[in-house]
Amino acid sequence: MPRAVLIALDGFPHRAITPELTPRLWQLGQQGGRAPEGGRTDLPSSTDPGFCSLLTGCYPRTHMVRTTSWRYARLPDWVGSEKPRVPTIFDACRQAGVASAAVVGDDRGLLATDAADFRWPPNGVIPPGTATDAHGYPANREVLPRLLEAVAGIQHGFLFGHFNESDTVGHDHGPESEAARASYAATDAVVGQVLDALQERWDRTVIVVVSDHDMQGRDQSAPIELINDGRHPWDLFVPDGGAALVHIVNDADRPAAARDLLEVDGVEVTAEGGPNMIVAGAKPGRIFAAPRYPKGGFHGAPVTARTVALVGGGHPAALELGQAIRRQRPHLADWAPSLAPLLGLDLSTAEGRNLLG
Repeated sequence: MPRAVLIALDGFPHRAITPELTPRLWQLGQQGGRAPEGGRTDLPSSTDPGFCSLLTGCYPRTHMVRTTSWRYARLPDWVGSEKPRVPTIFDACRQAGVASAAVVGDDRGLLATDAADFRWPPNGVIPPGTATDAHGYPANREVLPRLLEAVAGIQHGFLFGHFNESDTVGHDHGPESEAARASYAATDAVVGQVLDALQERWDRTVIVVVSDHDMQGRDQSAPIELINDGRHPWDLFVPDGGAALVHIVNDADRPAAARDLLEVDGVEVTAEGGPNMIVAGAKPGRIFAAPRYPKGGFHGAPVTARTVALVGGGHPAALELGQAIRRQRPHLADWAPSLAPLLGLDLSTAEGRNLLG
């Protein structure tokens, strides 16, 4: 049985993977596989919906984690759920008796890692004395040794590692800033140490490297307000950076509501969100009105729905996966149903494609 390793780089742009800036990630993609246009995720293209799609193999309409805004306030029921309503790949591992590990720099109990056999931070609680970044998340240097410990544990058939610093720096300084570029290079070096540790059992290993979303900088335009003035068929909206979940009033004509939204200055696209919701996506550089805003970059929009998608490893399935993502862009929901059969897992609830056919 192979060992599947899934590494998630929070807020890491596909465009940052170059031979000069991120040589280890570039080399991994060249030897294994790299989606030429990157992978993709749904709107809002933000952390919690993306990771729940990644770890359940389902789309937001099914796992029901529709926004990362749950982190900042209690939200009404029409928005969705704080945690996924479907099983995760960790649940499937436990059912099949396959040991799993989750070592993450951003969990807060929301990223669906509860069923992992080895979990750090333990129970989603950051241990006292842990070095953290500017947003209070464990620094990459704290995550790395715990992930290396999990890699050394031969019993772990599935490992999930998550590094957060690139997201924090992108939010604070902007994704094209020198600080962000330095963070991308430092993250590449950290991933390189994980790749080195995997070499001992490389012929059994399939490693996938993804991000949850991209990041963009704001322009000088005013935030997008979806005003309820009685002329439009919506009454509430929940902002998530460059996207918003818009509540449609009872019995409203949904196609007409979507057309109205597209008339709002700054709105670029709309998508189905459920029986009483439409998702609005902003034009590049635009952000929806919210109680607070990041100082530098933000996500959520159509332009930030591009993800990193790399595959490597010495197991034959790694080469097949690499060829598959070169032919067709993978969705975050495709990875769990692609890895599960390799581990003998039953993840029949997944909606994504098995990239191996």
